[in-house]
Amino acid sequence: MVGTKVHVAYEINDPPLIVKPNDEIEGKIIVTNGEKKDKKLKKLFIELYDMYMEFVTSTDPETGEESEAWKDFKKELKQWDIASGEKLKAGEKKEYPFKIKLPTWQKKKGKGKDDDLYNKWRLELHFNQKTSMVASRGSEKLDATCILPIKGSKLTPSFGDVKLAKKQKKQKKAEEKAKASESEG
Repeated sequence: MVGTKVHVAYEINDPPLIVKPNDEIEGKIIVTNGEKKDKKLKKLFIELYDMYMEFVTSTDPETGEESEAWKDFKKELKQWDIASGEKLKAGEKKEYPFKIKLPTWQKKKGKGKDDDLYNKWRLELHFNQKTSMVASRGSEKLDATCILPIKGSKLTPSFGDVKLAKKQKKQKKAEEKAKASESEG
């Protein structure tokens, strides 16, 4: 596969500390045509993915031997089309404003304890452009990938409250301690 030099990046306007279902997010997508010739922007879109890792057991069909491994899961929750059919001149940089309303989601439960980090559940926005056969994002993956600051995610968000996961863990420990002292008294 031949790589493209058409890349996207994003900016979020007034980034909130935390996002909840049905919240709106506004910002802009920046598309840069680093090619030496003009390109047609077939499609500019945003995808929302529910992503996590799960510990799975599989059985080898020949030997019957079982093995366990971490497996990545990714499910598209929603897609927003932002632009299509425009011409990007060689070396041109264009900005496209967007306003999206997040759908309702449900946190995936891991098989381990609630504070296990292994499942790495998160919601990610992917900012994509399609000018050739395949869609692509930024020159660097993080340029066009946004981890949302949501309750229950163990990963550092791309904006908002970067200490959210630590605060949630601290709050849970305080609640458990309060519950334990209530049951003692």
